[in-house]
Amino acid sequence: MTFSAIDVFRSGWAFVVCVALCICGCGEHRLFPTGEQDDVAQRAFRVGSESPNFFLFSNDRGRVTHIGYDRTGDGLMDEKIYVDGIDPRQAPHFVFILDGYGFECVSEYYKQGGLRLFHPPSLVISPYPAMTDLAMTDLLGSAPCEGFEARYFNRRQNRVVGGSWAYMRGGNQLYNEYLDYRAPMLWDALGYVWPVHFFKRELERALESIHESSGTQHISYFVTSAGISTQKGLEGQRESLAWLEQLIHRLVWESRGMVKITILADHGHGYVACRRIGLEDFLKQKGWRETNKLEGPRDVVYIRFGLETYVALSTHSPGDLSDDLMELEGVDLASYVQGSEVVVLSSPRDGAGVGRARIQRRDTRYAYRMDEGDPLALAGILATLQVDEDGFYDADDLLAATARHIYPAPLQRVWRAHFALAKNVPDVIVSLHDEWYSGSDSFGSTVSMASTHGSLNYSNSATFIMSTIGPLPEVMLSKQVPVYLEELTGRRFPMKR
Repeated sequence: MTFSAIDVFRSGWAFVVCVALCICGCGEHRLFPTGEQDDVAQRAFRVGSESPNFFLFSNDRGRVTHIGYDRTGDGLMDEKIYVDGIDPRQAPHFVFILDGYGFECVSEYYKQGGLRLFHPPSLVISPYPAMTDLAMTDLLGSAPCEGFEARYFNRRQNRVVGGSWAYMRGGNQLYNEYLDYRAPMLWDALGYVWPVHFFKRELERALESIHESSGTQHISYFVTSAGISTQKGLEGQRESLAWLEQLIHRLVWESRGMVKITILADHGHGYVACRRIGLEDFLKQKGWRETNKLEGPRDVVYIRFGLETYVALSTHSPGDLSDDLMELEGVDLASYVQGSEVVVLSSPRDGAGVGRARIQRRDTRYAYRMDEGDPLALAGILATLQVDEDGFYDADDLLAATARHIYPAPLQRVWRAHFALAKNVPDVIVSLHDEWYSGSDSFGSTVSMASTHGSLNYSNSATFIMSTIGPLPEVMLSKQVPVYLEELTGRRFPMKR
């Protein structure tokens, strides 16, 4: 969760919120009829008719390959179209990006018969921290963000910059220029308070945008799905996938199948109710001085913006701070830069002490030097991989071997977090256990927290992509998505880039 909705209300926006609700409407949202089982088709729909008049037909693997229509109203299908036979170069490509949907949630929805116009979902590993701005930058090939979030510590200026108003201006979201539909920025806050209403309204707004578009590619990003994930967790995500599927069925129905559609998400979610970590008191007890400007060796800047399972800290003494953090309940991992290496520490586990290792990079290869213990739990996996004489492993081999590991692709993702992900990077990046979150105390007491995201672990990092055009590689990093979509569609992605 990346936006402090409470700040909006405390800044005099309550009146604006009420007006927005009136403008947006409060009625029932229905994009398309709910399908029903049919003796012949996989699903049948009553579109403005008392009898079924639109049908989906699946192959022996359960994926929909044909659609059918009853045009005469006699209850008999009189037109059947092979949608797989439609050339993707001859049909518009609609892309829907959800905020914060885990791979396992979508995979299970698919296994139960949902979204069967699509090929099975592929596993996508988001950047670390698993945050929207960083992931969207990767997915759309945008220029790097200023910070991990809209509020961050600017080392050159030696001060904290940004915040809710910077977020509202989109200053950390350069990728917005590649989107054809994105909700008004105010909805980012409203979506955490009334997520179901605003997500359904977003689906309607996206449909309107598509109808007004004449291009061959249209990209929609649904920001209010983040509120559904946070308030309602896994069950809320399943429900919202069904609402999104209504929109998809409508697009297919009204175009006679002459559309191609891709769905993906920016990152996963923890799916665990969590409580706020008491970092402020801990830092004080350990002799650190929390401040917004770094002067002495025991100064630390603690960024609190959204409510997430990662922490951004800036200090002149990252090693000492990381060592201390290993004593704080809720901390799983901490990392910082030492020369050209990244040092990773893990809190004590299973009776063992603090783990400590170093990550090194050489071109597209990475080394993992374990000094104490095995903080990333990689020793067993690395023993199965080919390694060069200097102890470096190929990045592609690492991704394939660790995609479903407790920490997916940890070497390249942790190293990149410190060196190549944003213009202003914290000195210490902390990954929390899913039961804990960091962020604004006032915001946390306002929003129901069924789930949030940010950490290095699998549930936070593993998201998905799926398309009606064809199958995609089984596993990929977020930054590889534009390349694979261009290969699949034969078109630049995004076309505005």
